[in-house]
Amino acid sequence: MFTKKGDSGYTEGKNGEMVSKDSELVNFFGTIDEVNSFIGYALNKIQWDDIKKDLMKVQEDLFVIGEEITSKSPRRKIDMTNVKWLEERTVTYRKESGPIKLFVIPRGSEEATLLHIVRSISRRAERSLIRLSKEMEIDKTMIIYLNRLSSLLFAMAAVANKRKGIEESVYDIGKYF
Repeated sequence: MFTKKGDSGYTEGKNGEMVSKDSELVNFFGTIDEVNSFIGYALNKIQWDDIKKDLMKVQEDLFVIGEEITSKSPRRKIDMTNVKWLEERTVTYRKESGPIKLFVIPRGSEEATLLHIVRSISRRAERSLIRLSKEMEIDKTMIIYLNRLSSLLFAMAAVANKRKGIEESVYDIGKYF
């Protein structure tokens, strides 16, 4: 399907206004789309129902963020209930993984490395949303949500390695300082 509307380098933005495809708004949506797409890919590789269920909820939340940013009167919004859910799920996974040292090298199982890819892209989405917040009013709860999302994905990656019997690789900063 194609509409040809974007052939001039512009696309629909907030409330149907036309914006350049290199705008912060479009850049943010592209990054959120990457996060969502890589979550979809991870869902095909992950066999654990708890992680799959949580990732599917995150995908829906990412669409809510998109609706909230582009719609004059969104039907749903990201609020602190969503943030608290991320925090609770992160704590649950961190309990399972046990203590994690800083500077984990993102490798191990296929599932863990995919979750680390999603985590790093979600960090880029967070940075992009912060830049966008300098151009338009953004509910800070969405920034908090994306910050917590990367923590959840990190915890999930650690659990994926543990469930696969793979020890985390840690960069030993003490060797150099």
